[in-house]
This record gives sequence, structure tokens and C-alpha cells, in this order.
Amino acid sequence: MMKGPLPRYNGPVYGGSRRGALVALLALLCCLAVAQPVRADQPIDVGPSPILNVHLTHGKVTISTWDRSQMQISSSEPVNVRHIAPSDVDPGIPKQLQISWQRIQTEYGLVALPAESFVLPELPGEHDAVVARGSGTMTIMIPRNTAIVIAHVRAGHLTLDNYHGVFVTHVRSGSISLDHVSGTGFVESMRGRIAATNSTFDRLRVRTATGNIFFQGCTSHQIQASSVYGSIVYDNGQFQPGLARFDSEHGNVALGVRGGAQIGAYSGSGHVLSSFPNDTQIRGNPNTQQATVNGGGPIVTATSKNGSVYLYSGSMNDHPSVRQELSGSTQLPVRAPRPPHGRRHRSF
Repeated sequence: MMKGPLPRYNGPVYGGSRRGALVALLALLCCLAVAQPVRADQPIDVGPSPILNVHLTHGKVTISTWDRSQMQISSSEPVNVRHIAPSDVDPGIPKQLQISWQRIQTEYGLVALPAESFVLPELPGEHDAVVARGSGTMTIMIPRNTAIVIAHVRAGHLTLDNYHGVFVTHVRSGSISLDHVSGTGFVESMRGRIAATNSTFDRLRVRTATGNIFFQGCTSHQIQASSVYGSIVYDNGQFQPGLARFDSEHGNVALGVRGGAQIGAYSGSGHVLSSFPNDTQIRGNPNTQQATVNGGGPIVTATSKNGSVYLYSGSMNDHPSVRQELSGSTQLPVRAPRPPHGRRHRSF
């Protein structure tokens, strides 16, 4: 349990932008002036490896796949849809995305996320693109072989369902859901919950300023998840060869592991609690522990500067003591940080 009011996070912000985290968004929006408009709800014939780029000012967007070589966009509000030829798209695809400084005002003060870069996988072949801009409730069907999904929502909710490929998603104020998603992706919600279920990640970077991050039944090769004021739960998950890192400044971190792993856990002002079978090798002290699970495996680190870290085998449903420590929520069982001035806030 954290003690006393949390300090405000007031780091300097250089190059910050209120327009979103993605500075180089594949340069697709630069092509809008010459791209041909397409009527919404009309199926759009696309090539064998297309790109989707969608921007919502506010609302809800659901992106799902189907077995057609077409994209189709349905929206409750008017939407601007453009289809861009490969000759205009491919020259603008970078090898990496440059993520700008981000800042957002919260009840804890100004919270900032630093600039960073995200390397994109190689994308063979040529790629046409569909770009959509609008608001309201939007449903987008895309081919299963879509190469990249880029989605930005300023305020609302984003769902990506049953997709395999490269994905870059950003919500400034709202939540993100990934369901049966696989591949490589960058996911950011400045203020809102991020949830991934039954997904497999080759490489994933996920971060949030004040939101919580929840993984359920996922498998990861390389993953880095971080939150400033939120908590992180990786429940009933597996790790494949690669590196895994989970960091929260003021929230809790909980890892429920299936299979083997070599876990290093650290808590600054909280504690580390482990709940494994008796044959698991655990050493350390209340603030720092190392656990060799099922003979060892991929290296996993879990740290919290001002919260606690919980390590356990499998699902949290099999560990009542851990669930009790984490407030007993069945959806996201973590304790929220205490706001300034002694005001208690509970977000789950």
C-alpha cells in the first residue's frame, strides 16, 4: 500500500504536440490533396498488402478482418475516405516511426511521456492505402493480409480485432482493446485503459500516462509496457525467447506466468509478493526478488517505484491471496494510487 500523497510529475516537455504521438504517420496524410475520394459504405478494392490509416476526432472505431480483398467503412457520421495508389504510398513508408514528446494534464498535475522511436518490420511488396477521417461510431472491415493498421482517436475508444500484422494505435483520451491480435505494434493511450486478450506479440511497445494496462492470456516474444500512474497486469500469460519489461512509477505490477521464465522484480516503496508452487526457486528480500519459474526461460523484469509487484503462476483466479492484495476486482485487480491532498480515488 502506498503511503501519503503522490508527488506531481512535472518534467520539462520539449517538442510536445497536442495532435497525437505519431510524428511520421507514414506520410499518408500528405497525399490527401491528390487522392481520389471514396464514398463511405462503398467497398474499396485494395491490393494484396494494403495499409489502413484512420483518424477520429471523437467517437468509437472498431477494426476487424474478413476474407475479402476489399475495405469497407461504415460510420454514424460523415467520413472523408481516400484511396491512395502504391506509387504515392511506398516512397513515404519510413523504416521507423518517431514518437514525439507527449503531455497531458491530470489530477496529479502535468504528466509527460518522453520521445522515442519505434522500428518497423520490413514490408515486402507494394502497398496501396485507405485513409479515413471523421468522428462518431465507425466500423471498418479490412482484408486479413492488411500490412499496417494505423489508428488515431483523440477522444473515445479503439478496438482492433482478429488482426495479424503491423499496428500503430494512439488514443489521447480513451481506451484501446486488442482481441486476438498478433504481430508487431506500438500502442499508446495517454489517459485510458489498454487491454489485450488472447493475443500473440512478436514485438510490442505499449505505454500510458494515467491508464492501466491489462493482458489476459497473451504470449509475448518481446514486450515493453509502461505506465506513470496506472498499474499493469499480465495475467495467465506466456513468454517466448526475447525480452519482457513491465514498469510503473506509481501503480502496481502483477505477472501471472504460464510456462518458464526468469523473473526479476523490484519495488521501491512497496513490496514484492510471490505465489508459486514449492518447486519454484525464489530468492531475495521484500523489495527485490528473483524467481526461476518452471526451470527458467526468457528474461522478464517487473518494477514499480511507488507501488508493489506481484508474481504468481497462471491465472489470478487460482491465487486468492494475490487477488485480495490487489483489491479483488475480477476485471483488473489492482489498487489505484492515492491522489494528492489526501483524496482517495478508486478506478477499478
